[in-house]
Amino acid sequence: MSFISRICATSKGSTIDAVGNGRYRVCNKQSQCSEVTGLWQAYEALRMQEQRIN
Repeated sequence: MSFISRICATSKGSTIDAVGNGRYRVCNKQSQCSEVTGLWQAYEALRMQEQRIN
């Protein structure tokens, strides 16, 4: 069993969750998610995702 930990949630509804082994799940408010390796990649994915919303 893995433990998922919320790293951040933005005002636009995006989230980053740590899923273990250096992997992170980045989701938008429509629950469309992607998994990346590394926290830096997660923040970059979130940034790019939120720029597309504007």
